[in-house]
Amino acid sequence: MRILVNEFCGHPFGMQLSRELARRGHEVCHVYFADNKSTPKGSACSTPLPGLTIEGLHIQRAFAKHGLFSRRAADIEYGQAVASRATQFRPDVVISGDMPLDGQRILLEATHNLNARFIFWLQDVYCLAVQFVLRRKAPLLASLATRYYERVEKKLLRKSDGIICIAPAFAEQLARWGIPAEGVTVIPNWAPVNEIVPTRKDNPWATANGVADTFCFMYSGTLGMKHRPELLLALAKHLETRGNARLIVIAGGAGADWLEKRKHEVSPKVLTVLPFQPYERLPEVLGAADVLISLLDAEAGSFAVPSKTLAYLCAGRALIIAAPEQNEAARLAALAGAGIVVPPDAPEPLVEAAERLFGDRELCAQLGKNGRAYAEQNFAIRAIADRFLIVFGEEATADPRVGSNPASEPSALAAQDA
Repeated sequence: MRILVNEFCGHPFGMQLSRELARRGHEVCHVYFADNKSTPKGSACSTPLPGLTIEGLHIQRAFAKHGLFSRRAADIEYGQAVASRATQFRPDVVISGDMPLDGQRILLEATHNLNARFIFWLQDVYCLAVQFVLRRKAPLLASLATRYYERVEKKLLRKSDGIICIAPAFAEQLARWGIPAEGVTVIPNWAPVNEIVPTRKDNPWATANGVADTFCFMYSGTLGMKHRPELLLALAKHLETRGNARLIVIAGGAGADWLEKRKHEVSPKVLTVLPFQPYERLPEVLGAADVLISLLDAEAGSFAVPSKTLAYLCAGRALIIAAPEQNEAARLAALAGAGIVVPPDAPEPLVEAAERLFGDRELCAQLGKNGRAYAEQNFAIRAIADRFLIVFGEEATADPRVGSNPASEPSALAAQDA
């Protein structure tokens, strides 16, 4: 089977899926938007793998993620770029996730013109995300734009040959929209458990950044305004008063820009703001933390699932999740017994959770072990790939490797890809 995987953000789990599909003997072309710098990217697989191409696509116009009108033009241009690549590749199946709807429409039409099947990989409910952003930036446009994109989203979902939702709540939203349930499959996101492994705290990255011997809270990943960056600033100010702890924020996005402008309000000995680090060093980076933090605004809980939480589970560190209890990331952390879930509406619950974990190192260690154990049990890429292939129209393989320890699976960072 020839499969085109369009994963707009370039997340590590999408690349891992493409590598596994290629290992099964499929011809796979994996593309992502290389000009989007607000999200961390996975390894583009420097070691060749037969049947697999991973490409970062570029567009001519400058990409401004939060420009109201320039962003839409960029989304359309990226959709045209992916459609052109699909025409060259001539796939049997296209799966497209995290794709802005203006680009998704172009790709869907191109896919059907090629007589190929189109799978809508629903990573967020786009029209609700538009509503969240525009209520804050352009409230007069919010209602009109939300109604427009809701119509577009419903139309594209109905025209798709299959839909993969990453959370049950998304499938419930589709049911409310009247999307037939028989075409909808829930496959939660994951993280590459063989690439993001627990490491010693006193590793080279931790030493270089001065936290090898210091209790470290860390946020790592996209930081938009929906992630409540003001909570991180409040935590840093609290840590400044108590001493003996650091907060490192490794991020890109509007929230990261906001925090960068205000970091002078806290001592640099307490708060450090860094850009995204190389993916190959992610185990060291996350391993330098004692506690990993994930944030999500209460209003964003209905349409977004922070994928950083999945990488955190793999790293084997205690979590604090400041998000609505019904959000999938909060539910997952509670199910895994991997951390403390607090409401995101004010800084006090976050600070209290931080104090609790700072004062109980044994609890931190146990929560980290629980998270890693959950990841090893649930993030086996071979079993996950089987579920995708069923949606693509292929029967699940009787691969005896399925169900093996995921920690022993081949890594994109190792020679097994050869």
